[in-house]
Amino acid sequence: MKKIRTLLYGFLIIMFLAAAMPTVAEAAAKPVCQKAATLHYQINEGGTKVVMESLYIGNLSSSAAVTGITSSNKNFQAKKSGLTSNAIWIGQKSNHNIKDGEKTTINFKVKQNGKTYKLSSRITFKKFDQVFKSFKIGNKDYASAFAGYWGTKTKIAGKTAKIQVTPASGYKIDKITAYYWHGGENYEDKKIRNGSKISTKDLMYIYVYYHPTKKAAYFKEPSNLALSPFNYEFHVRLEA
Repeated sequence: MKKIRTLLYGFLIIMFLAAAMPTVAEAAAKPVCQKAATLHYQINEGGTKVVMESLYIGNLSSSAAVTGITSSNKNFQAKKSGLTSNAIWIGQKSNHNIKDGEKTTINFKVKQNGKTYKLSSRITFKKFDQVFKSFKIGNKDYASAFAGYWGTKTKIAGKTAKIQVTPASGYKIDKITAYYWHGGENYEDKKIRNGSKISTKDLMYIYVYYHPTKKAAYFKEPSNLALSPFNYEFHVRLEA
């Protein structure tokens, strides 16, 4: 019986050490970030440029504190993102219009494992890549007109239209949805099969949901995947 208890205690100690190993590894690792990164912006329907990507911190402990976040370019602001635990959101101030190729250096401190680490990254801003190789509504291809935008508006002639969307290299289409308004509070949404024809009667929007196939360095998915910053959408608003 004594031998069995000894073996049991030994087994429990091994299990405890095995469970503690990830925590020890996390505690021993130093926080890191890209020394230089390119963040892309899109232009919304109102013409405002919006930075769509963030800077991510690798090896960040769940108990770490990120403080002292500053931007060398005073036209930009930066803060800890609420979407993912290891992200720093960076965006332009309200009175600034981002220029392609504009730069800033983000400096910040990470207090972790009883130590304070100083990190920085040189950020370059660039207009979002061409997301669609083709974006056909009926016989017209809108892909080139949509480059860098997250929404636009157009008119569609006819009672039906074929929707055919082909992503550019590096992107994947998740789903396409048509939104209809039939008057009053009568709204309807329909999932569209890529390449199919849809009715244009009461059609308000066509939304294309997509994501890049390559994630940013040190990116960590949030616990709620629906809130992932890598779930993008592009919409077309239909005019009468």
